[in-house]
Amino acid sequence: MEHKLYYKHYCKILSKVIKKAKKLYYKEVISKSKNKMKITWNIISKEISKLTNKNSIKSLRINDHVVYNQITIANELNNYFLNIAGSISNKRINEKEEASPLQNLFKYFNQPFKDISWPYTSAKEINKIIHSLKDTNSSGYEISTKIIKISKPFIISPLINICNKMLAQGIYHERLKFSLIKPIYKRGDKSSPFNYRPISLLPVFSKIFEKVIHKRLFDHLNSNVTLNEHQYGFRSEVSTENASYILLNEILTALNNKQMVGGIFCDLHQAFDCSNHAVLLQKMKFYGVSGKCSIDHIDQVMSKLNTACFVIQTIQAIMSPETLRMVYFAYIH
Repeated sequence: MEHKLYYKHYCKILSKVIKKAKKLYYKEVISKSKNKMKITWNIISKEISKLTNKNSIKSLRINDHVVYNQITIANELNNYFLNIAGSISNKRINEKEEASPLQNLFKYFNQPFKDISWPYTSAKEINKIIHSLKDTNSSGYEISTKIIKISKPFIISPLINICNKMLAQGIYHERLKFSLIKPIYKRGDKSSPFNYRPISLLPVFSKIFEKVIHKRLFDHLNSNVTLNEHQYGFRSEVSTENASYILLNEILTALNNKQMVGGIFCDLHQAFDCSNHAVLLQKMKFYGVSGKCSIDHIDQVMSKLNTACFVIQTIQAIMSPETLRMVYFAYIH
């Protein structure tokens, strides 16, 4: 009996010590981070994921029938993710097809922008990109980031050659469009495909080439001052902290001046799926994205969701030896 009481007492002490150690560790990680907001949310997500396994899909409702077969669940989610963009587009109302997508641009700019330049990449740039990749063992269907970094001295020259040919010829290889898709639970009924969103695990080499293209596009847009000053996402040296500060400052200023404060908050549900690629490409042409590595090239990169082979695997399917040997491919027509 004494040993049992001692054991329980020791467990409580150990639990407190572990909690305190984790608190000190996370505090140090946050203090050393350049993006404290991002690392804080990463820590929160990590701790929450330990409590709830959101990726576990045991069953799915298909045509009012509950299905438990993992292959059937994978195929149903695959079809749903492939066709979601089309189904959303069909639900649009009051859309004037005859209106030019460039109509609003000409209101703010007198003429199209000068053409973008596509300079060749270098060993320094590729080296920097590889170094910036996160050290993870997740690799989609190919080799991991860690192996890429270890073998960097031996593969950097071929990578530079392939990347420069891509920029010169405007061809994005089909193999780079393959991705492993995993369904992530969002909210609501777990048996409904509508409550899952797809996460793509892209090849590491695809990320390297995309970063090369991204840098040239971003430099071109910045040099022509086309990005709105209040765009805080996906830009270096700015984040949601800046948006929060400006919002809070305007609210406090208005209250100090005894003014009424109101706000309208819009949640764009499945915003990326609603994006019209044809309209986006026309706008990019207006912004000067031209040359061999131009609209057709960007269209090839964006066509991941239209021409790539998708691989769907649920957590149970990955754990199963039978389904581990099976790969599900579905071409989008």
